[in-house]
Amino acid sequence: MMRLVTLLVLVGVLSLPAHAKKSGEAVQDTSSGSMSFTEVIAWPFLHIIQPVFSSLVYPIAAPLHYAIENGVADKAVDLITFGEKRNVLIYPVFNLKPGSSTMIGLCYRHRNLIKEGDYAVFEGHYYANSDIDVKLRYSKQALFGKKLYGAVNANLYMDRDNGFILPGTKESFEQADTTINLGAQLGFPITESRNLNFSVGTELVYHKADFTDTKDTVLDDPKYPIEDRGLYQKHYEIPIYANLVFDNLDFPFAPSRGQRLSLKASYVLTGKYGGITHKDLELAGLSRPDDLRDGGKNHDYVSVDAFYQIYFFIGRADQYVLSAKEGRKTRKFYTDFSLNEALRVWRPENLVETLFEHRVLAFQLRFQGIWEMEKGGAPNSAFPALNARFPLRGYTDAWVAPFLLGLSAEYRWPVDRLVDGVVFNEYAMISDKITGWSKDRLYNSWGFGVRVRKPDMYLFRVQFAFHSWHGLSLVLTIAPEFK
Repeated sequence: MMRLVTLLVLVGVLSLPAHAKKSGEAVQDTSSGSMSFTEVIAWPFLHIIQPVFSSLVYPIAAPLHYAIENGVADKAVDLITFGEKRNVLIYPVFNLKPGSSTMIGLCYRHRNLIKEGDYAVFEGHYYANSDIDVKLRYSKQALFGKKLYGAVNANLYMDRDNGFILPGTKESFEQADTTINLGAQLGFPITESRNLNFSVGTELVYHKADFTDTKDTVLDDPKYPIEDRGLYQKHYEIPIYANLVFDNLDFPFAPSRGQRLSLKASYVLTGKYGGITHKDLELAGLSRPDDLRDGGKNHDYVSVDAFYQIYFFIGRADQYVLSAKEGRKTRKFYTDFSLNEALRVWRPENLVETLFEHRVLAFQLRFQGIWEMEKGGAPNSAFPALNARFPLRGYTDAWVAPFLLGLSAEYRWPVDRLVDGVVFNEYAMISDKITGWSKDRLYNSWGFGVRVRKPDMYLFRVQFAFHSWHGLSLVLTIAPEFK
């Protein structure tokens, strides 16, 4: 109950009406005469709770107000856009997380690079521990003059701090891994509106895992044989997948109406594991006369990733995305905001407008699961992970399990043309069996923050996330929610 009350208060602190009047016209004089019953009930909220939580969000509000007042977001977008048709974007990227996950990088996006209707993306990242990753993607609409669309990609990940988690647990171990990924996709719209699309694709994924030089408990644990799970062993994977997507959202990165449904099923051919030499085993304190070989099981598996998103627009406005004029008006409201105005918008008679005008409710239900062709044979990398990207934003650690199920809810409102305020609450479960869901493995995360985006391009988000009352996670990333 306390968590719900806190979320409502945070909504109150951060969510303000898009069309506000001057505070001098709105605030009524209550200094004379007897106070009404509603004023007595509202007094503790207006004069105690509201100021306390306003001070808590000031570290976010102050720089945000400065950015809005000076048009930082608009100027930044103009600064990174190039070309006669403004079809080239070059901008830095960063991800601020604890430890070696902190990274900086560069992203290059080019529409109509070679032919009309194509799109090229190059992105490179450099991490705090000197790891790197590089991503290349090229897509083309109207292939061969038809309604077909296609894409090719090439990715390289060099991660010396990579690790794995034993399925059904949070017990993690280090395993340096270099991954090379080459893929191709071909799709076509099923309907004339292009809301329903079907695609097929395949990839070639090569994992080059390095053996640990430290003895850990999983090396000689008979319950989790590393020769069967592919731990510390190089191997190939070739997923072949089909994907059905329905999408009628009004804007891709600032949606306020519509639904998105995705059903993706993959059959993954997995090659023989490379094994581990006896010399490497000796370095970890394990004396074996022979090399460790592949366990001989069938390593193939089937995976399913399905999600459903739905967005509801609340209010009388025509659309959620603000026009330039509306953005200037809202910007003026925030930069001229005062305590008197805070009292006005939270008066009981104004609560409906404060909470339910020009707002969006967003929901996502997601399921991930794998089925092994032979029990115990799929590589450890095949199992889906429950972490901050599932999303479960309040947790910095992760769980791995054969089956995951998550539900997320977000409350959004426009702060400016390119900035949204967000309050979110999310739940997730893990299970060893498709029919084995239990509330004992139910986890919750909640929080608030801002997201910066154009209607057709995502920039970044800054969010504070909590799990119960036991921890705080700062999310500062270029990755959108629900990704």
